[in-house]
Amino acid sequence: MPNSETRQSGANDTGLSDDPVIVGAENIAKLIYGEVEGQREGHIRRIYHAISKKELPTFSLGGRVHARRSTIMRWIEAQESAA
Repeated sequence: MPNSETRQSGANDTGLSDDPVIVGAENIAKLIYGEVEGQREGHIRRIYHAISKKELPTFSLGGRVHARRSTIMRWIEAQESAA
């Protein structure tokens, strides 16, 4: 087992990140857009569109879309910097 000096910061005993994984396009949409009344379906469609164009950093597991919160936040920062 690696000691704490060789483990990455934030890694648990499995070597995986402690960063939460967001499951489902609806939850990814909530992170990006917030919970705006009457906009839920449109936001989810935008998420699926961005995924289909490989514009949003996500991965699939068991037929569902997943993303790490920190990865999405870095992606948002990159979008803001490019604007």
